[in-house]
Amino acid sequence: MSIKLAHISDCHIGVGYPGPTPFARFQDIEKILDWTADKLIEEKVQIALICGDCFKDAKVMLDRASQEIASIVRFLRRLSDANITTIMISGTPSHDAIPAYDLIDAMSIPRLIIWTKPGINRLRNIACLPGLNRAALLTQDEYKGLPPEQVHRIMTYKITQLCVGMAAQMPNDMPKILMAHMTYQGAETGFTDLLMQNEPILTREAVSGFDLVCLGHIHKPQTIDGKVFYSGPVERLSFNEEDVTPGFWVYDIQMNDTGYKKQYLIQPQFIETPARRFVTRSFDNCIEALEMHGASFFGSGFADDLKDAIVRIRYSCSEEVAKQLNRKELEKALYQAGCFYVAEIKGEVQRVDRVRDSQVTENLSVGQALDRWCIQQDIEEDERQALGAMTAELLEGVQA
Repeated sequence: MSIKLAHISDCHIGVGYPGPTPFARFQDIEKILDWTADKLIEEKVQIALICGDCFKDAKVMLDRASQEIASIVRFLRRLSDANITTIMISGTPSHDAIPAYDLIDAMSIPRLIIWTKPGINRLRNIACLPGLNRAALLTQDEYKGLPPEQVHRIMTYKITQLCVGMAAQMPNDMPKILMAHMTYQGAETGFTDLLMQNEPILTREAVSGFDLVCLGHIHKPQTIDGKVFYSGPVERLSFNEEDVTPGFWVYDIQMNDTGYKKQYLIQPQFIETPARRFVTRSFDNCIEALEMHGASFFGSGFADDLKDAIVRIRYSCSEEVAKQLNRKELEKALYQAGCFYVAEIKGEVQRVDRVRDSQVTENLSVGQALDRWCIQQDIEEDERQALGAMTAELLEGVQA
């Protein structure tokens, strides 16, 4: 007997990610979910586990919420139409609003099971541990006034006891599976995940009774201790995930009955999705490159590498070279090279200490001092005049 199971998490579907339009990245995620559905059907997956954080933001206006819920529902219906049983848990409260999951549940999509509280799906022998509302827990009397590290220890202990108890209740004639939205002890976290300081931890003791543990929350696919898996996001969401390989797991679980006890062979396969790339290009002391600042700045290889990517440019140079840089032309050249979106052009200018102008004294008026400063900074005449006019207007307002 065998089961084919998929493990997906952290879709974070939502409107408003940085991009050429507010909906551009929303559409990227929709495309990846369509691609993922096609792949699950092609792989003949029987069960799909979605381990939380389906949404970008929990608190959104109705027009945006309706679009985002409709998008994830289309994905869930595709799986349902392909006779794939889907078990979905809610994630971090700041991303996933429980009413959104309740609304999806009320749609009665065939073969969809939603958990927003801990429990066991006994038919499939899957324990479900959704994301915890830590803020709500802290309002309870037993946690009030406790330092964060003590709250962390108490909650970790209670989660451990909960998981041990759920594993003990599950029969041994099927593999015991835990799906959760938490940080696992020993997991390698990314930059974003460092913000989860003092959150409860899923311990090794907590998962000791399970054959397979499928997790969401950490945006980095990985395997820990042989049976604990993070799938990471299906689509890159920021430059923090520039080097992350997006995708999901598919597990082929073979169950053999030796006559003495059940044996389970779990063969994992990570499937990478064709997600949008994030590319950072850094240039140090880039005098000659920045002087060119046009299309010739991007050789053919450089242009190929930027095609369809979200790009940021970082450079360092002297003040003199910085004055020669035309950012608008540089941005134009990046789009000509095929960039999907230019997120940032940021320079670190190596400034030279200037000798104080001996002609700037306390005897000068504000306008005169500003004009002298502009000359010292090599600010052009038209900009000097504009600054002077604005200063005069401000001074008139103060005197009035």
